[in-house]
Amino acid sequence: MEEKVQFEYLYHQYLNNQCTAEELKLFFRLLEKSKDDEQVMTLMSATWDQTAISPEKGLTPPFPDKKTTHRLISSRNSFGMQRLAGIAATLLIVIGICFYWSDVSRIFNPPQESKSITTSTERKQFDLSDGTKVWLSPNSKLSYSDRFEGTERKVSLEGEAFFEVAHDAKHPFIIKSGQINTTVLGTAFNVTAYKEQHIINVTLVTGKVTVSLNGSNSSKRDTILANQRIVFDKISSRISKVDYPDAATFMNKRLGLYEYKGAEIQEVSRDLENQYNIKIKLDKQLSEAIFYGNLNMSAPLDETLNKLSTVVEAKWRKEGGHYVILK
Repeated sequence: MEEKVQFEYLYHQYLNNQCTAEELKLFFRLLEKSKDDEQVMTLMSATWDQTAISPEKGLTPPFPDKKTTHRLISSRNSFGMQRLAGIAATLLIVIGICFYWSDVSRIFNPPQESKSITTSTERKQFDLSDGTKVWLSPNSKLSYSDRFEGTERKVSLEGEAFFEVAHDAKHPFIIKSGQINTTVLGTAFNVTAYKEQHIINVTLVTGKVTVSLNGSNSSKRDTILANQRIVFDKISSRISKVDYPDAATFMNKRLGLYEYKGAEIQEVSRDLENQYNIKIKLDKQLSEAIFYGNLNMSAPLDETLNKLSTVVEAKWRKEGGHYVILK
């Protein structure tokens, strides 16, 4: 209770600009200890916005009047030393106030958690507070802070997104995707991490990234360079690295434009499931079918299925809650 009484006294002193340097230190020390105390926060919230802003007192020495001017000139050496000391002390107080004010601002205006969510065929492109650019694919969700603080820039992804991360060597950019973390300093890459699928892919277009299993298990991490991909199997918790020479295709895929150069139809159907949030069942006779061509995943679903079926000489129909592609 004694600390609360002391804090309340110092708080009122602070509002009236009457705190000494020592009192300021004590005030902010008590504020840090009390930031989770609802009673204290209620007190501050009730008075903070009603407080008139006035200049700090005692920071600027008064100008001498004419009667004392001749005495100041005759003792200019000793006064000069005192004034220098006063200016130095004043600067320390001002610097301290600025430093502590930033702490108060963080308490009253902490970073807010934001979410960006897309539905079927919907795509979003936006910038994060650090300048990182994000292209969010359909049926995806990105959680992030409205401003990054601390030593790391952390976001959380469900679904798929393409990132162009703003370079900052001192503040790694970390993407949490289910069981894995992808850590980068500044680069362009794609993460596919749909909750319903047991495979997570991290495909690197430029730069360098490290992918690790949550928990910092050093035996389950790997680093990839441009035109490589990390494949993580949720079931076996296995991380593997493969070459992916077509990584640059993700520059178009982030816009919904998919190009296939002899892809197995199973791969194409997985992309359709992810982009349109549907389930597809393939006829056994199509198990070895190969697809060449371009698909616009932002187009209506029936148009995309018609084009795919025409190329592989098949047909499709809807059965209940899923789609069937058959020979």
